[in-house]
Order: sequence, then C-alpha cells, then structure tokens
Amino acid sequence: MALTIGSFDGVHLGHLDVIGHVIASAKELEAQPALITFEPHPRCVLDPANCPQSITTLQEKLALIEAAGIEHAVVLRFDRELASLSPQEFVDRLANVMDLRRWVIGYDFAFGRGRTGSAQWLRENGQQVEVVPPFQLDGHDLHSSEVRRLITAGDIEHANRLLGREYSMAGPVEAGERVGRQLGFPTANIGVEPNKLIPALGAYAGRARLIPSPRRGEGQGEGLKPATSGSEGFIAALSVGYRPTFGGTQLRVEAFLLDFEGDLYQKRLELHFVRYLHPDIKFPSTDDLVRQLLQDVADTRRTVGR
Repeated sequence: MALTIGSFDGVHLGHLDVIGHVIASAKELEAQPALITFEPHPRCVLDPANCPQSITTLQEKLALIEAAGIEHAVVLRFDRELASLSPQEFVDRLANVMDLRRWVIGYDFAFGRGRTGSAQWLRENGQQVEVVPPFQLDGHDLHSSEVRRLITAGDIEHANRLLGREYSMAGPVEAGERVGRQLGFPTANIGVEPNKLIPALGAYAGRARLIPSPRRGEGQGEGLKPATSGSEGFIAALSVGYRPTFGGTQLRVEAFLLDFEGDLYQKRLELHFVRYLHPDIKFPSTDDLVRQLLQDVADTRRTVGR
C-alpha cells in the first residue's frame, strides 16, 4: 500500500494534493492507496482547552476522501494510549495489518510519542518515503486553521476557495417556533452535530439538498420539486443566529428554500454556504424584518440562481 496519515479536517485543496500524490504513488507501485485519519482530532486529547471545531464531521470527511479516490480509509481512535506509542511501536502496529510499501506524507508530518517520528526517522528505519511540499494558494501555505478562521469570520467565499467546494452543514430538520412561517418565510431548522464548526452569525445565500434516508429507500424524495436542476438542489436563503428581533436565546441554523412547497420535518437536509450577506440583526419591527427577508431572498436568487 501507499499510505498517508493525518487529521485531514476539511479535506481542503492541500489535503487533496497529498491524496493525489498517494494515488499516483500507488499506481506507480501497482499498489492500493490508503489513508489513516484520527477521531477525535489529536489536539482535543492532547490540548483539550484548544480543541478545534470540526470543519468536516467524520462522516463528511470519509465521504470526501472516498470521492477523491482513496480505496482504504482507516479511522484510528486517538487517545492517550495511542499518543504514548513510540514511532517504532506505531510502525510495528501498522506492519502487522498492512503491506506498507511507501509513506506519502506532508512536509510537516510528525508522529509518535513527543512527535519524535519524522520523514528522516522513517528513512533511517528502512521505510520508503515521499514528502509532499506545502500546498500554496496566492503565495500562502494552506492550513485547516486558516479555513476555520475564515468560516468563523464570515469570509465564506474565501473559505470555499481554499476548500475547493462550498462549506456545508447537514442535520435532521427539527421543529421550531414557526416564526418564519407566520412571516411568510417558512424555514427548516437543522440539528447541528456536536463540535461541528458554526459559520459567523448572519444571513447567507446558499443551497439546500435533501439527503435520502437509507431506512426509507428510494421513496424518500417523493413530492419534492427542486428549484434548480442538478446536484445543487434547492436555492436557499440561510440564517445562522439567535433571532434577536424576537428575543431568541437558542442558536439556530435554518434555511428558507426558494420555490419549494412541502414538509421537511424529520428529513435530513444539507446546507451549502455560498456568500455572506449581512450580520444577525435585531430589527425594530417585524415589518423591517420582512423587508430584509425579501431583500435576502432577492440577493440569494441573484447570487445562486442561474
């Protein structure tokens, strides 16, 4: 196998570059491309006070890795016992379960107790190693921490450029107070998975895609009429906030699906963030709020529609 190892949170363009090298190495060796990742993020175990929120949930990450062409993705539970292994102990464990022919690692890769394992250590211990140079965009090295910073700052367009796709969140549609419905803008509120990165509070132009439930089979999407064709699904005006006009105290991630009629409760919805429109605003009256919602819908249609 040709193997790479890392957290791969976000599976951004830098990660995809490493994966591309793994696939190329596997082809050269007539081997299979493999990837090892960790759950939870190592920092959440080693430095809990600075545990990063996840750009991608484990399910999202594995789906993106598979789509990129990795044939074997292994998830290791990261805990104190794993962190305590010496580089040799870690390599020996891998050798017991896989025919490892080449390591394909990032330039800053380190592993083992005290991060004492490195490309040099691997070579000195008889391993074949390919080091992938840092991936740069606009003259800067690409890191997951920068993607997180951009998303939490509301610079979603820049974050999407680094990701190579639109940032997304998925979850079950939950019952709300039906405030939007009373205003003429019925929204779908999604439940957010624990530790999933939340974008900056505010309104966004975006998309929504219904995720079929495997328990209900092919009939899951019956009766739904998307406003756009193709995989983009529905055009959607998205909101992340507390509904300050109504004195809300609970964070909501919700979507108003344009040109849609139907019931989404208890279904799963995937929201894609395309452009930040404005901050979460407390309006003096519901009439002011409705005027802004109408503007958000128009801006969303102009931004996302074709």
